[in-house]
Amino acid sequence: MANLSLYLLESNAGAKVGIVDSTGMLKIESKPDAEGIVRLTLAGRMNANSLGELRRAIDRARRHRGRVALDLSEITLADRASLDFLAQQSKEQIELINCPSYLASWIARA
Repeated sequence: MANLSLYLLESNAGAKVGIVDSTGMLKIESKPDAEGIVRLTLAGRMNANSLGELRRAIDRARRHRGRVALDLSEITLADRASLDFLAQQSKEQIELINCPSYLASWIARA
């Protein structure tokens, strides 16, 4: 099993959460906006190991604001479990924004 470390940094602008393992990192940044939507900006590599923390970030955002959008503009790689997860989230009223075309086509197939 990969050695995982977790860090959480909080500021007035939001929270940054990351899961670090031997294969890379997924960064999650939470940004509430004036319209009542929490934008979770994802950056880096998404894999099955990072989905637990992403689920928790989505749950926190839903409790605080209700509406959640996932900004996928900075995702560089996603495994099959991540694509399935994103497809499921889009069916559960989570908006996927700034989704690169290479990811959108795979999410549509999931």
